[in-house]
Amino acid sequence: MKLEFNTDQSVQERTQQLQKAIDEVAAQGGGSVIVPRGQWRVMSFYLKDHITLQLELGCTLQPHTHLDDWPQTTHQHDNKDRQPFHMVLAKNCKDITIEGPGVLDGDGFAFWSKPMRDLAAEGVDVDAYCDEHDLPPVYRKANHPWWRENKRRVSPMLELKNVDGLTLRNLTIANSPGWTVHGHDCDNVLIDNLTIANHLFGPNSDGLDLNGCRDVRICNCDLTCGDDAIILKSMNDARTCERITVSNCVIASNCAALGLGAETAHAIRDVVFSGNVVRQALRAVQIEMWEAGLIENVVVSGLTGTTNAPIPLQRALYVDVQHHGRSDGALGTCRNIILSDITLTTRGRIVLTAADGAQLENVTLSNVHLTYPSIEDASVTVPTYSSSQMSNDNPETRALNAVVVADNCHRLVLRNVQATFPGEGSNTSRDPGSNTDINPHNTNPSMHGVVLRRCTDVVLDSPFLKAFQGGKEKAEVLVLLDSPAPLG
Repeated sequence: MKLEFNTDQSVQERTQQLQKAIDEVAAQGGGSVIVPRGQWRVMSFYLKDHITLQLELGCTLQPHTHLDDWPQTTHQHDNKDRQPFHMVLAKNCKDITIEGPGVLDGDGFAFWSKPMRDLAAEGVDVDAYCDEHDLPPVYRKANHPWWRENKRRVSPMLELKNVDGLTLRNLTIANSPGWTVHGHDCDNVLIDNLTIANHLFGPNSDGLDLNGCRDVRICNCDLTCGDDAIILKSMNDARTCERITVSNCVIASNCAALGLGAETAHAIRDVVFSGNVVRQALRAVQIEMWEAGLIENVVVSGLTGTTNAPIPLQRALYVDVQHHGRSDGALGTCRNIILSDITLTTRGRIVLTAADGAQLENVTLSNVHLTYPSIEDASVTVPTYSSSQMSNDNPETRALNAVVVADNCHRLVLRNVQATFPGEGSNTSRDPGSNTDINPHNTNPSMHGVVLRRCTDVVLDSPFLKAFQGGKEKAEVLVLLDSPAPLG
């Protein structure tokens, strides 16, 4: 069924027409609902069994910006990014497809307030503004680049729960006001040739949040996101997340390109990221646990690109288990992680940490090469910038400058891990030209090769791994803190 919209319709009339078409096609056993060329605003609508929503070439579907008119289609979750307002919904259904070549455009700027650096450029007193609007200390910087989310906004744009047979293909989703796609307890998911084009400083503008999903294939996508681009979760209202593959994607983010966690109330297992390219990220790969669940059997291979996000706290690869402020003492289990055939240009470190009382078990880094155009000084940035994603339960190691920082690892293999430092070989630049007003800390400090704390059964088979003598402090190839000497 092809719809016929017109510009004289109200948003409510257009939404009702779209929902009626979906209901009628579903009642007939399913089929396609085609949205025509043009720019159309709608409110929440539900997909049903065996429905294909097709956006024609030249079609842009946008959310109505006056949220007082919207129905609250879900309950507010304790995660502020899971709002009760969504543009596209599907719940307890099967065989759902959303496809282009048209565009779902979230009109993010309509749901945000200007960043501090824009206000400061207009002459606004940042401190007075923060006092007036009761903003947290992080905003008290005249160069703060992030847009600020309104208390209410459309997030996630696509809320898809308990769907068996979900396909997103040949589609563009742009300018999400918050999370873009939330797959919640979905099975048999295919995401192919999806473009997400979010603002790199859009607040919490995640790309694909797969929460308790199983049997998922993501391939051939181009993702640009202000927050995590692809992130696997197992939140407290979801289930285990299992059997996920991500391949042949190009990704840009100001957070994590490829991630697991941080919400890990249950288990995330059997995950493969292969053949992906990172155009920009703060962390190319992130595995982190804030709750006492389980992450196991994760393989990352064939990864290249750069972690050149313009903000501090860069890490090439990051794995962490922490309490995340909880006082119950419980810690998650993270085991069986293989990171191989990876070459990244970065200014940050590989950080593998678990809080005392937990361990990272069976972690292998193989054929990993980092090239440093310049080096961010973690001894300065880590204590200066607060972050829940910076090994907060590992105070002895979290701010050490080393290519690999490992704390509480059991059966750790570092095979052919190496770094090319500034000024070394063909990497002739020693100029920290990446310094910006947001991150002026790329100062090429001295850098150890490997730091090990409370690590057991370590194999170090990396003959080309060196230290970098950049600052006043002497750097060593290997530093042992409460760890036995590694093998090899």
